[in-house]
Amino acid sequence: MLKTAWNEWSLKALQLETALLALEEIELPEEFHGQQDAAEEKLLDLARAWKQRQPAKEPRRWERQTQAGGVPRDAELKALVTGFKEDGKEWTLLRAISDQQEVVETVVSEGRACMAAGGEYYLGQWDAKEEVLEVGRDDDAGEPGTGLVLSPTAELQYTPDPDL
Repeated sequence: MLKTAWNEWSLKALQLETALLALEEIELPEEFHGQQDAAEEKLLDLARAWKQRQPAKEPRRWERQTQAGGVPRDAELKALVTGFKEDGKEWTLLRAISDQQEVVETVVSEGRACMAAGGEYYLGQWDAKEEVLEVGRDDDAGEPGTGLVLSPTAELQYTPDPDL
């Protein structure tokens, strides 16, 4: 994920929403319900305050490339592709280069993807229809994922909860 104000804000907002959901799911004994309700209210206040700080997305122009069997520039992705060659697998390289010279590379093969962006790596399921990487998701292994969804330009796909 690129280090942008939008991505950083979205990640924290998603974490706050997740914390709220987790707190709601804890089944505590009756004598703790008052404290739990108070904690939920405080966390909800925090999430609402954070929502008010939502930044605008930073404008970038992207040059996008799609190459069947393409060779990534990133060393880790090159090693991955080398393994694909040895195993006889097909893959597609998606490369996006911003007007700020940021490079995001994603290798997609058999519905799975690995993205290199901002010095980090993200693995998961590739949704070809939506063209997004669902980080950590693996339907074959029954893994639901982390909840992070990244575009080919490494922008976090997030819509704030309207109820906050």
